[in-house]
Formats: sequence, C-alpha cells, structure tokens
Amino acid sequence: MEEMEYVKYYCEHLLETEVIDGEEYVFNDISRVDDEIAEDNAKKLGIKKDVFLYEVSKRYNSYTQPLNYDALWKLSLYLYQYIYLTPVIYTEYGMVDEYMELFTFIAKNGLNKVQFYAYNNGKNKSVTINNEKLVDMIATYIINEHNKLITEDSLKNFDFDISKIKASKDVDNTTTLKYAFIQELSKFFTKKFGVLTTPMKVVIMTIVMVFNKESFNKKERSKEVIRDSDDTLDMKYNRLMSDAKKDRLIKIMHSHEVGLLDKDPMPFTIMMNPKTIKIRSEYFEMLKKYRKEKER
Repeated sequence: MEEMEYVKYYCEHLLETEVIDGEEYVFNDISRVDDEIAEDNAKKLGIKKDVFLYEVSKRYNSYTQPLNYDALWKLSLYLYQYIYLTPVIYTEYGMVDEYMELFTFIAKNGLNKVQFYAYNNGKNKSVTINNEKLVDMIATYIINEHNKLITEDSLKNFDFDISKIKASKDVDNTTTLKYAFIQELSKFFTKKFGVLTTPMKVVIMTIVMVFNKESFNKKERSKEVIRDSDDTLDMKYNRLMSDAKKDRLIKIMHSHEVGLLDKDPMPFTIMMNPKTIKIRSEYFEMLKKYRKEKER
C-alpha cells in the first residue's frame, strides 16, 4: 500500500485557506514538509515507527474500515512536524491589556490615591495625589476612556516580539498542541471514513501519546508500550475535546506567513498569552456589571 496515501488525501480534502490583503494563504499544507527532515526529527526526539505500528495495529482491527498503517505513520509524522515544530509567537501584555487590568482594578476597588513616577536625570521622582475630588476625576477619566481604547480593531491587534520565536513543542502548555494534533487527525478520520468511531478515537489518542512518549511501560515483549486501556484513551480524548469546547485551553489565534530577513516566507502560529486571556475575561465581565449599574 502507498505510504503517502493519507498525506495526499489530507492535502486534497483538508487544506485551510484564507485571503489576507488580497493573497490566498494555505496554513496546513503538509505536502511542504521535507520527508527526510521529518524522519530525522522523529529519530532525534526518540519517536519510533516500530512502536507506532505496534501500538496502533494492536488497538485497531476493522475489516469494514481497514487502515493503511504505513500511510497513517506518514500522515502523523507530517502533522507532528507541522504542529509541534512550527514556530510560535506568544502575544505579549500590551497597551489594551494594561488598560483592561487598570479598568477592572478601579471598577472593583475604587481609588484612594494616585501616584505618578518619572525617571529624570538619573533620578526617580514621584508625586502622590490624595485629594478625593482629583483622584475621583482621574478614576472617572480612565473608566470613561474604554470606548476609545477598546475597539474592534484594537482587540484584533496583539503586541508580540517577532524575535521571540520558539518551536511549538518548547511552549509550556503542550495540551493545546495535543488538541491541535487530535483535531487534525479527527478531521482526517471523519472525512476519509465518513464517521469517527470510538476505536478511531482510541487510535488518535494512541498516536498522540506515541509522539509525545507518554504513559509508557518501559518494556513488554522488548517493546515500549502504552499502559492505558482503550477505555482510558477514549476518556482522555473526550475530556480534551470538552476542555477545548469550554475554552479551557490556550487559544491558537491564527497562522500567518511572513517574510523575515529577506528569506522565504515562514509559517508561524500566534498563541494568546494566558495572562491576557485572564485579563480580558475579567475586563468584559466587569464591564457588563459596570454598564448594568449605570443603567439603574
């Protein structure tokens, strides 16, 4: 059976495109993955094809929907390269987030005094405002500026430092990457077979765990094996999908292609900083309360 069968099928049926500034971009074109580099990366990371084949074939046996295990290895390998080794940029704590944090603080606690600091001629200088009316004027001004500062455009634009690019797998929260991996494999199974069965979910979780080298008993018949049962893997799959649905995971905002240092365009993913997610969630919750109080 053709080992590139599933990669070709994925690229024919599941590519995601978006038009940005009049140009069409394809974000998940895994046909661009260099096979030799992908295999070499797997070897360096200790991801073994024989373990993959052993685990997947052991857990899946369907005569009506048979799998090409070699092709599934290639698809998984290419998706891993695309998801886990894609450069990632975290959004930073920027002006909008700083304003939201200040707004929420004032709305929750009020202000008793305001201190201003300046660094001038090598010295730190400060002035403190204690007058109640003046403090109230400052607080009112800050609160009332939200319509000017928090706009549809400002919420779409995030601060990030393009020099701080990391490989996805080096980002602390690997759960988000697992979800992205699971999501792409789930799309493939659903499109290819017209259904996503429990045994398929088990296979998907098995693949993710093999590539992340998780839950291994070190030796069984001279092979590394996953110790989780099929029921446990199915439960883990459903729990992760539920967490994603309830917005409990770090958000992957979108992908772009950008030219860096006159090199060829390079795909990268923007991930939203957990601190900004928390600040923005608290801000919009507090803004609702503030508006209700003003309407009374």
